[in-house]
Amino acid sequence: MSAERRKSDAAEILRRLGGGSHSAAHQVAEAMSLFAPRGWAMSGVWPVEGTRVALQAAADGGSGDEIDELLTRVWNEEHHRWFDWGIVSLRAAGNAHQPFKQALWRRAELIGAAIRHHRAGSYEASIPILFAQIEGLCFDAVNKPFFSKRDGVPAVDDETLAGLGANLEVARAFYVDGVKVRQSEGSLSRHGILHGRELAYDTLVNSTKVLTLTLSAAEHWKPLLDRVALQERADHETAVTGIAGLDADGRLIDDRHLPELRDALYQFEGTYMKWIMFGQRGPFDTRRELAAAARSSGLDQGRLHLDEDETGLWWHYELPSGHVLGWAARPVGRHRKPPHDSWWWDKPGAPDAAPWNRPDGWHPGDTFPIPINWEPVLVI
Repeated sequence: MSAERRKSDAAEILRRLGGGSHSAAHQVAEAMSLFAPRGWAMSGVWPVEGTRVALQAAADGGSGDEIDELLTRVWNEEHHRWFDWGIVSLRAAGNAHQPFKQALWRRAELIGAAIRHHRAGSYEASIPILFAQIEGLCFDAVNKPFFSKRDGVPAVDDETLAGLGANLEVARAFYVDGVKVRQSEGSLSRHGILHGRELAYDTLVNSTKVLTLTLSAAEHWKPLLDRVALQERADHETAVTGIAGLDADGRLIDDRHLPELRDALYQFEGTYMKWIMFGQRGPFDTRRELAAAARSSGLDQGRLHLDEDETGLWWHYELPSGHVLGWAARPVGRHRKPPHDSWWWDKPGAPDAAPWNRPDGWHPGDTFPIPINWEPVLVI
């Protein structure tokens, strides 16, 4: 890349960062223009001190190989634990739809295995695993390949450092060159490696580069993955609407509003516990807090029914399927764990009394397992 081209790219990155003359912004912009063409993709966990060292080396006339060695040393010494950020990022994505989130957790497990291979020096294993998961994530997010000269999806966004125009998009070009004959040149051609054409790819520098590419890709695609999860959840709800009965595990097939109802309960119960534990200053405004939890979780408040007496509170929610889920609680003391007794309701009809007056149909909260439709499907 020519000096004029690097200067132009740096100026564009600075513009997208908000302009100005802040030294850190200049360093990020210059680092992208120098590092991305060599396959180093930046992200929000990029080492600042390592950037300064590498930029100084470049200013002093250091070669590209010397810059690679400097960045590799930084990442694998004081910064090595930041490789795990890619796993954290993926596990935090796709919350709207459990099957999609489960797939992302499986990808996170495979990336974790690649990191372990990397730390053990097994670069012949870490690099192919990471290439496969990067491509898989791109298909998850946009249903298109990443490692493609002709059909690769543009890897640019305005939400992340990874998505700045001279970063992930530029770094991709380093990995998509074809290798048509058997060779041992140390190339990081994804095609050459996965098709067995490149036989000397397994180096610390190469594995480190692909790990930073994974971090950058995960950061760039997380907002898209969250939107995909929402769409897959919407498609699922369309598919199950009006289907009566239970699945093989005893859960409602028509599970519309169930994830939202669980979220609302977690929020409401947390507020209720704080009220008990921190002094009960004034009466608990049950109606307001329940409405706030329902609103923030996207529930239909017209389906909520609340009752209270001098002992405690109980409420239920009629799902679109007609099934009813409910919850009841009463305080027992700020120093107790938990500071309240609770009960669950999971029946075709609604409760007609509090559990402390008429326990029929109510499931005590200290008895496990809890009713199956209240119990979230675990993602592991």
